[in-house]
Amino acid sequence: MSYVSLENAEPFLKCMEVLAEDKSCIVTDSVLYFSGKTGKGFITVAGVAAGIEVLAVNASMLTEDIAIEFLPSVDASSYLLTFDDIELPIPADHELSLPHVLLAIDRSPSSVSITDAGQGKRIVYPKEKMIRALVVRVQKTSLGRLIQDFDAGTIQSILQSTDGAATLSWPITFKYRLLLNDFMNEIVQHPFRELFTLRNVSILVEYLLQQFFVMDKLSREGNSLSIQDTHSLSKVEQHLCLHYKTEFPGVEKLSRISAMSPTSLKTKFKKYYGETLFGYYQKNKLEHARKLLDNKVPVKVVATEIGYSNPSHFTLAFKKEYGFSPWHYLNPH
Repeated sequence: MSYVSLENAEPFLKCMEVLAEDKSCIVTDSVLYFSGKTGKGFITVAGVAAGIEVLAVNASMLTEDIAIEFLPSVDASSYLLTFDDIELPIPADHELSLPHVLLAIDRSPSSVSITDAGQGKRIVYPKEKMIRALVVRVQKTSLGRLIQDFDAGTIQSILQSTDGAATLSWPITFKYRLLLNDFMNEIVQHPFRELFTLRNVSILVEYLLQQFFVMDKLSREGNSLSIQDTHSLSKVEQHLCLHYKTEFPGVEKLSRISAMSPTSLKTKFKKYYGETLFGYYQKNKLEHARKLLDNKVPVKVVATEIGYSNPSHFTLAFKKEYGFSPWHYLNPH
């Protein structure tokens, strides 16, 4: 295992320095590239604004785990926000069978979290997996730079009310996955890297805070879910995201994946993710379509790519979701 420890005042750049020495990687222009012998991908860091640092990890086929230890400190006055999309590699030439899908989901620690940095935190990026992850260290007084009109004390008061928990964490959703994927595809070559990072991190933090307050509301209403429930629901959520190109799998199949009754699954999924099972599947599917349209892919090709055999059905679904047709989205003028 490669190990890096960070004191409260030490910059994220230390992670790259330690890993470069440990793994004999190539470092150029604030980007560490893994060699073929140690893995594939990169790690990069950025100080995007006063009091805000970002560490991005985009890696696969690591030969050993990477552990980053943020040491506890009574002087720390910051939060650690983490966005981790971690999966087993999926063969490109065929769909995984259900047992393999469940294996990937069971082992996936994909999550988002908020941690009081004063309590410390250990993050492990596991070997032999596909990793797209961001760590944001933000001074409590600097949260307003990411989210306007936000009272940072609200987070602290909720953390203090959760039986002394230093971290709040939830399974990741498709919105995070899509943004993380786009971010990793562009960050290294982007001509305005810091501005690009700040914009994307601001969106991720907004997603996280929305989820944060929904979970807090559920808890205060006595509707919080057990760890087992959230784990089971995350299996279903990831299955829906992995199979957006195929037909909706149906409640019965999803019920078997979650080991919940259909009624319990539908109720708890809607409570946790804010959408019905089909609604969540459809929103993810259409977001993939929108990303393709952003890259000027023709509408008929997009329809086929996301699993519609009839382009008119895709057009109707897209217009119902966004209020205008994909043709208008592609050619707004």
